[in-house]
Amino acid sequence: MPLIARLSSSHTITSFRLAAGSRFQEATRLAIAGDRLSAIYLAGYAAEMLLKAAYFRLTGWSSSQAFGKADLNAAQKHAKSMNVVWAGHLHDLTGWSALLIAERHRAGVPYPRSFANALQANSKKIYLNWREFLRYHPNRPFAGEVSTVLQASQWLFGQFRRL
Repeated sequence: MPLIARLSSSHTITSFRLAAGSRFQEATRLAIAGDRLSAIYLAGYAAEMLLKAAYFRLTGWSSSQAFGKADLNAAQKHAKSMNVVWAGHLHDLTGWSALLIAERHRAGVPYPRSFANALQANSKKIYLNWREFLRYHPNRPFAGEVSTVLQASQWLFGQFRRL
């Protein structure tokens, strides 16, 4: 059976977390091999999956509960209703991190200011160097850009339980 036929038709917190880990490991190997753009591309997607999984977990979804594009769109709409600045698409890492911060505040259990600032800063470090459309461009990132994205993504992985 071909790969596409073996893919699950739904996403869950667990599937996003596992996929994020796999993509980050691949990104790390690509960075070591000198494939900088590919490393940033996969690390950015890993960060995106972590932030989305954290949002659904925070809002009460079970780890195996399926979510889809309609749920992602509803989260974005919810963010806008909470005055969270959003870039207009579902790949906005700074929007997802701001939504996590706003949701925690709304629930009465805000992140400590230092943690919220670190979450925003690391999401921004990644987002300054990553977009889902990187694959269409021949640019070669600087080594420092790769390191920045990998380190910020690693921070998200290390803090996932707190998100």
